[in-house]
Amino acid sequence: MKKIFVLFTVFLFALGIVGSVGAVTISYEFSLSTDGTLTTPYDWATVETFDAEPLLWSWTGSGAIVQGSVSGKYAAPYNSDLMTAANTTKYVTVPDPAGTTNTGSYTASLGGSYNYFGIFWGSVDTYNTLSFYKDDSFLLSFTGTDITTPNAANGNQSAPYTNLYVNFFDLPDFNKFTMSSTNFAFEADNIAVGVKPVPEPATMLLLGAGLLGLGGLGRKKLLRM
Repeated sequence: MKKIFVLFTVFLFALGIVGSVGAVTISYEFSLSTDGTLTTPYDWATVETFDAEPLLWSWTGSGAIVQGSVSGKYAAPYNSDLMTAANTTKYVTVPDPAGTTNTGSYTASLGGSYNYFGIFWGSVDTYNTLSFYKDDSFLLSFTGTDITTPNAANGNQSAPYTNLYVNFFDLPDFNKFTMSSTNFAFEADNIAVGVKPVPEPATMLLLGAGLLGLGGLGRKKLLRM
């Protein structure tokens, strides 16, 4: 009976009925957008390309939508994995290059709750920070170093390890995120948010039936003994 209970508990975890807090998973898969830039490979995610007005989300703070590159201010994310030139589409940069300081943050209010986040992060630097919030409550953050380790987050404008698409899975539910930087600059394009799909119920029921079957076999074996 104890063995069956343990297996049933595993089944409940699989269905999401029993809650658990898991670690955030980071991966670097990507697809190519129609303009050749790196973007999320997941069709269930919503993507902000920054190429059309109005923008999908409400942005506040010190950031700007730019195009091209300006030395000492900002550089377009580079498609280094494809051995192509820097993208020529619009993207976001923080801080605002037209401002009076080289420090700033830019916050997007999403109007919904999500647990997946994707970003084409360009010339990743140690002083770039990505933070997630639920309303006004801080959840967690990642620096450029968290993304590029074991390589250095040195702001290289064409290296593949500092120009890459980053996927964050199993984030705590967030409805805001902030890009902040203490120097020029934090550049990004094709930012995606979504809710990671759960396995189909039929698949999970098959898993549960299999687990309970194993429990029954174990019980019969014990009875025979």
